[in-house]
Amino acid sequence: MDFGFGQVRAAAATDIGLRRAVNEDSVLDAGTVFAVADGMGGHEAGDLASRLGIETLNEIAAGSPDPADPDRVPADTAENLASLPHARDVLALVTQADARIRRATGARGGTTLCALALVRVEDEGGAWPGDPAGPPPTAQMPTVPRAGSTEALHLPLPGLGVPRYLDSIRESGDVDQSAEHPAEAEPTTDVLPRAQARAVPAAPAGATAMTVAGTSSKVTPIPGAGAVDAGAEETPVRLMLLNVGDSRGYRLREGVLTQLTRDHSAVQELIDAGIITEAEARIHPQRNLITRALGAGGNSVPDTQFHLPRPGDRYLLCTDGLTGEVEHAAMEEILARTPDRTEAVGRLIDAALASGGRDNISVVIIDIEGPGA
Repeated sequence: MDFGFGQVRAAAATDIGLRRAVNEDSVLDAGTVFAVADGMGGHEAGDLASRLGIETLNEIAAGSPDPADPDRVPADTAENLASLPHARDVLALVTQADARIRRATGARGGTTLCALALVRVEDEGGAWPGDPAGPPPTAQMPTVPRAGSTEALHLPLPGLGVPRYLDSIRESGDVDQSAEHPAEAEPTTDVLPRAQARAVPAAPAGATAMTVAGTSSKVTPIPGAGAVDAGAEETPVRLMLLNVGDSRGYRLREGVLTQLTRDHSAVQELIDAGIITEAEARIHPQRNLITRALGAGGNSVPDTQFHLPRPGDRYLLCTDGLTGEVEHAAMEEILARTPDRTEAVGRLIDAALASGGRDNISVVIIDIEGPGA
């Protein structure tokens, strides 16, 4: 589909791995919406949770024409743009997914989610979950109500490439407990019943201070976020990247792979506090404990950021079945040296299997291509 800046093409795959009896991962490649989800709770809940999350998010792309239909009349750019959702529509579906999973599994299962969606720029900024009492002070974030609130506040969108970190804790009466998992050879992912206050690291140079849910937080600008093509700045399309849990989003630009998302996990909080290193986190006994999930626990609000579609960029969405087995440098090399995205997906999964394949592995690669590509 043509959106003025060029084309968006993707490839996706999921693999059960070498140790699991069931694949609780799900992937989505819907042309304008892409996602990975890593379910938890066993075959009776985890796979259902991830599928419900993906199926719900897929609804935002239901109006997009199917490029595989030979009888389809190509739409013009204006029609394609009109078919894209706004950011608030995507956030509303994530909230719906959380509610559907809780109802369907009785809070016995949950799922992580990392998604990239093409969205239209909204007039007067956009709608975000916020304090219905009124706008916050200048340069501060809104106080965020408990998850599931439908109240919205019209605010300017965060800067391109700047993550918007939202905290939301359910009241004690709304807390859902996660089911206990049967013992397995490898630890399974679990989610805290309540979101805990995370440690705030010292601000790196250039970090932007914001107030989030009444606490001071530091947000570091994404490397390279400001480097865009002049033509891309004029497009009314943004790439909306959101994540809940420890499934991740990356961007490869000019051969350099950058992790864009921040894990919602116990070990990430220890890393942020300077207690452990990245290397220690890979073998930490709590490495499979996450602090946010859809359908379980006390916090399901996604972190969200926006990027301009720049031809030549390659985005990677993946579950921890990949990142727990394959080093960052190895992923970077595969993505940079394998132009064919389907082949690159296969090579990433093969690398995870060769390293042990201890978990389900899911990968989505999205390429931003220029006009006529």
